[in-house]
Amino acid sequence: MIYIITGGIDEGKTREIEAFYRLKKKGDGWISRKVFINEEFAGYEIQRLSTNEKIPLAYKKEYVPPGWDEIYSIGPFCFSRRAFEFAGEIIDEIIEKNINPVFIDEIGPLELQGKGFCPMLEKILKTQKDVYIVVRSHCVDDVIKKFNLQDYSTFASGGSGPF
Repeated sequence: MIYIITGGIDEGKTREIEAFYRLKKKGDGWISRKVFINEEFAGYEIQRLSTNEKIPLAYKKEYVPPGWDEIYSIGPFCFSRRAFEFAGEIIDEIIEKNINPVFIDEIGPLELQGKGFCPMLEKILKTQKDVYIVVRSHCVDDVIKKFNLQDYSTFASGGSGPF
C-alpha cells in the first residue's frame, strides 16, 4: 500500500511522517529537514530515520558551501549528487534487509522529471512494501500518474492521516 501525505509548504508533512516513524519504531527511509544559516532558510538536508545521519540535499545558490557536488539546479536550489547516492544506499539496504515500511520525503517536480528520488521510488515500488511518501498538494495527481500508483490512499497533513 502507498500512503501519500500531502499538503502545502510548511504544513507539517515532514513532521507528521517523522512522528509516525518514531511512534511505530519500525521501518526506515528519510526525511528532508530545513537548514537555516544565521536564522535564514538556506536549504535542506536529508536525514535517515533509523540512524539520524544527515547530509546536505539542496541549498539556495547563495548558501552553497565550497566543494559542492551539484547534480541539478532548479529555481533557487542546487542539489547534491551525494544526497541522492545516500538515498539510493538507504533503499538498497531496506530491500536487502527486508525492512518495512518505507518513508520517503519528498516526491515532487524533480521526481516528475525522472530525477532526484525517482529511481529510488521506482525501485521500492517493485517490492510491494508499504511506502509513505510526502507529496505537495499540487503534485499529487501527477505523481499518481507518473508512478502508475494503483493501491494508494492520500491524507492531508494535519488530518487524522494513516497514523
